[in-house]
Amino acid sequence: MTPRKTRQRHQNSASQSHPVAVQASDYESEAFYTPPLPTRSNTELNLSVLRRYQPSVQSILSIAPSAQVYTYLPETTSWNKTEIEGTLFVCQLTPSTLTGTAQSSIVVLNRRGLDNLIIDVSNIENVEITEQFLMLGFQSSGGEEKGTEGASMKTLGFYIHADKHDTREVNCRLIKEKWEESMRTRSRDEESTVVQDQASMGRRLSLTDLFGQQGLQ
Repeated sequence: MTPRKTRQRHQNSASQSHPVAVQASDYESEAFYTPPLPTRSNTELNLSVLRRYQPSVQSILSIAPSAQVYTYLPETTSWNKTEIEGTLFVCQLTPSTLTGTAQSSIVVLNRRGLDNLIIDVSNIENVEITEQFLMLGFQSSGGEEKGTEGASMKTLGFYIHADKHDTREVNCRLIKEKWEESMRTRSRDEESTVVQDQASMGRRLSLTDLFGQQGLQ
């Protein structure tokens, strides 16, 4: 009768009692690898923030790191400091869907609160540059028809901090250029509207015009 090999079984059980290190496969080692996130430029980051508030922003034309906004008080001929202060952006917008003309805006991202200032340059009635302020005039909407005589003006003043020697000059000059461009476009649109109105008057006669013609006959 053949004897059992008990010693060999004891050695196998002893070797199994110790943990055995298992080398990770290439797949397991790569499963936890996270590729680095793509870095974005400052311009891309700024555009992303601006488009949250004005989706039509196409590009950034100029930046002033710090600008304080004031309102003019005609009663006391003084300036009132507002709670709007932050980075000022001059932005190019997507062209108008109606006329195809270029559009631009001024945006101040307010670091003092949640209210940001966004101005469509085409809504500005007057631009004046002084040693202290960039002044923008707007027609008052307080119950008076825009463009009528006696309509009051509201004025905003921008004090642009000069982080560089030409920051204030560059931004003020660019804003005025964009405003002048907008005014030329507005004039062309108004002339086109007048021509269209005159053409329509030939097809449609008002009662006032009708009685006036009868009085001349």
